[in-house]
Amino acid sequence: MNKNKILLVDDELNIRETITELLLYKEYDVKTASNGQEALAILEYWSPDLIICDIMMPVMDGVMLHEIVKENQFLTAIPFVFLTAKKEDNLMKKCLLDGADYFISKPFKISELTGVIEAKIDRFEKIKNAYANLYIGKKNYFLHEINTPLNGILGSVDLLIEYKDLLAKNEIETFYNSIKLSGERLNRTMQNLILYQNLKSNSNEFCDDSSSEVLDVFLLVKEFFFKIYEGQEKRIVFDIDKANLKISQKHLQFILFELMDNALKFSSDKKIIIISGQQYNTECYELVIRDFGIGFSAEELKKIGAAQQFNREEREQQGLGLGLFLSKIIIKRTKGDFNIVSRENEGTTIKIILPLETFKI
Repeated sequence: MNKNKILLVDDELNIRETITELLLYKEYDVKTASNGQEALAILEYWSPDLIICDIMMPVMDGVMLHEIVKENQFLTAIPFVFLTAKKEDNLMKKCLLDGADYFISKPFKISELTGVIEAKIDRFEKIKNAYANLYIGKKNYFLHEINTPLNGILGSVDLLIEYKDLLAKNEIETFYNSIKLSGERLNRTMQNLILYQNLKSNSNEFCDDSSSEVLDVFLLVKEFFFKIYEGQEKRIVFDIDKANLKISQKHLQFILFELMDNALKFSSDKKIIIISGQQYNTECYELVIRDFGIGFSAEELKKIGAAQQFNREEREQQGLGLGLFLSKIIIKRTKGDFNIVSRENEGTTIKIILPLETFKI
């Protein structure tokens, strides 16, 4: 049975240790942070069922952390409970208006704390079960991403059946290819949704024993790309050193596909993308994916998240806006690092640091 997960954020060591000991006794899975900045670093690779947070802390206080969490679609539904002192009543009212779930005043009784925790986690579980789907927003991009390839498949099949005695061999081949591409697009959409839900519920396995050879995986992805982007082989320029990385082949394939696909989609047909890979230090490997396309504004970069798309109508992009977001989450959960630098109308550079596999003698 999976344990419920709680993130405890407080700058007072004694309080952290006391509450942690209690929560562990109650068989919760607990992680702690001494300020909001440390908490955000944890939230990049770990999704709790409840956040318990002090208000007044150095570096980043609880109010700022709460604002960031509530703006993040991946985190916004997680119950957020504040620990407060009596002198913080005005802040408490503000946070309630901003969507905080509950307040516990210091000093507090153990029964009060455990009661609140059980109630909030129980409600969160019901919400997750009732709304296990990804909310895409007011516009029906989700339906579009399902219906478009599905109509492509059904339409091609109908034509093959109706004109089976009139179609030439090359025309039949064209319909088969269309069905295959539409099926792959639909499958990709559904797999991304499944991956999103698994990551959100922490049910995805990230085994420390997983490994893959980066150049081999890249070549597999590149070969698949040429079937989608016909006649554009010369757009991908690469120089990747061989290395074994501590990440599964499935996850590395996903990351490379999504980031290369974004780079090509957001660049004109005349623009190349450059992919390089080399050992960063004795423990890590660096992958760099650079395009010279439309880029992101500084404001757009701050908003990158699940189902986040920018000017979809103008840019005619496909997909649900999950690829970049999911890639970042996977990289963080495999103990890697993700960095993106972009300028509008100049292009985007994504740098990925992944751990090298170490061989034991």
